[in-house]
Amino acid sequence: MSQMSRRLLLLLLGALIPGAIHHKAEAAKKKKATPTPTPKKKKPSPTPTPAKSSKGAPSTSPSPGKTLEGFVIAKSTDLTLRQTKVFFLKDSFGISTGYSLTRTSRGVVAFDVRCTHNGVPSSLSGTQLKCPAHGSIFDPETGAVIRGPALDPLKSYRTIEENGEIRILIS
Repeated sequence: MSQMSRRLLLLLLGALIPGAIHHKAEAAKKKKATPTPTPKKKKPSPTPTPAKSSKGAPSTSPSPGKTLEGFVIAKSTDLTLRQTKVFFLKDSFGISTGYSLTRTSRGVVAFDVRCTHNGVPSSLSGTQLKCPAHGSIFDPETGAVIRGPALDPLKSYRTIEENGEIRILIS
């Protein structure tokens, strides 16, 4: 970095930092303390809810008093054996995240579609997940890297399939 660019950078920082500090102090003065809401007690549901299933096998009879785990991401009928589809869920901020679901002989497997190399969402290309940025290819049944530059497999998530729904457990 040349002597002139260093001086210009220091001059800019000297002009911007005091203004930012003043702005932050003004915002802190204007901010009022908000009371924290007291949690409300939930009333028991009059209808029974399905039981948790840890093995991913469909449950035929719901048992009362248990709550469902995870988020509904698809219907059971959306996937046939060896079929892969990408489904999206929105978080509390409205940001959509894609998840690859594949029905295998051992159940439904789920993976985050973001490439582990650079975080770009990969898309379904034939029977593989392919990153459009640098060409990494992943196996949708295992999440393993087939071709790099990615080195790490896709992040996996546990799924539960019951009552005609596929639920994904995101922690």
